[in-house]
Amino acid sequence: MRIISGELKNRKIKTIKTPELRPATDRYRETLFNILRHYIDFEGITACDLYAGTGAVGFEAISRGAKVCTFVERDFNVYKLIIENAKQLGIEDKIRVVKDSAENYTRKTQEKFDLIFADPPYNSDSIYEVYRNIISRKLISENGVLVIQRSRNTIKEDTENFMLEPYRKVGGDVIYLKVIGEN
Repeated sequence: MRIISGELKNRKIKTIKTPELRPATDRYRETLFNILRHYIDFEGITACDLYAGTGAVGFEAISRGAKVCTFVERDFNVYKLIIENAKQLGIEDKIRVVKDSAENYTRKTQEKFDLIFADPPYNSDSIYEVYRNIISRKLISENGVLVIQRSRNTIKEDTENFMLEPYRKVGGDVIYLKVIGEN
């Protein structure tokens, strides 16, 4: 895997094989960041990558100017991989890695972010609790953006739970996008 754009463009990041890990493809990240540039200026923002996996999406945000990214990952081996990738990229000072579930983290954190990514395992409904926590606890700053990546197979349930229509379909995935403060 590689970083698509920005200061770290073309730098490689490692991945490992584990059943629940679905690294965001280059195509998906390129599409996602092309969409996001219309909603947010990455320079100096704070980002959060929930269900972080390899950290590719958060690293992409840092590469494009995010001041800091908090990565939340519950799997210990994947947690260590994020730290290793950050060291390899030379950006340890721009990351914070939390070994926890997205549900627990969003239930207890006091932090606010300009941008939150959430890409849960396809078979997980935990995203609905995470979404409610993010919205009810106001974890996104005014004019901040929440991005949720899901499978096309969960559109019906997702639309009901998020009260959002899919923003874009990319391959077998669906992107939900919510700008805070926008009706």
